[in-house]
Amino acid sequence: MISLRNNYQKLFRNLLKIENIIPKSEARKLAIQRRAEYSESEIRKKTELLLKNLTQTEDFIQAKTVYCYIAGRPEEINSRGLIDLMIGWGKSVVLPKLNKNTKTFRRFNFTGWQDIIKNDEGFYEPKQGVNDDLSDIDLFLAPSVAVSKTGFRIGYGGGYYDKLLKLVHCPKFCPVFEFQIFNSIETTELDIRIDKIITERRIINTRNNNGLLSFEK
Repeated sequence: MISLRNNYQKLFRNLLKIENIIPKSEARKLAIQRRAEYSESEIRKKTELLLKNLTQTEDFIQAKTVYCYIAGRPEEINSRGLIDLMIGWGKSVVLPKLNKNTKTFRRFNFTGWQDIIKNDEGFYEPKQGVNDDLSDIDLFLAPSVAVSKTGFRIGYGGGYYDKLLKLVHCPKFCPVFEFQIFNSIETTELDIRIDKIITERRIINTRNNNGLLSFEK
């Protein structure tokens, strides 16, 4: 049985190579390696350009309530400045809080940095407040380690965001750097497609032309 499973896994890897599809684990590893090649000042500059592109989109401008995240690792876009900006613009900011029992995220409102803690999983999250209603979310910003041009993102393998994205009925954006984008990444039936990819150079609309339509900013 083990030998048969190994043969299937080998066949699957060969098929991915033929189709030029990169496995999730490899995309994750490459994206993290690429991130390490940039200095902190370079990343800050890229982040500024990326957030400028994001905040100029019509979806962002019109959104009253934005589901965001707080970066906990270097390869994630630092969203702290963005959160402060959104609060300054009068937007409501919603953050995920991990439910340890169900391994799912719950929706908590951002009430100030004094109420943010770092949990055992390495996520920054609100320490109190409960609200699971997602109906008022106008824009969802999903953190990613890597993403395909067709809009399929990967995180660290927990599947937390895929479960959450299924429940959200609003535009879904993925803010990433250019070096985190791959032509095609292995997907499963559980993966949820992102509507737009925002980088420091461009905005990719994944719903048009299989994600190949983009424009420079």
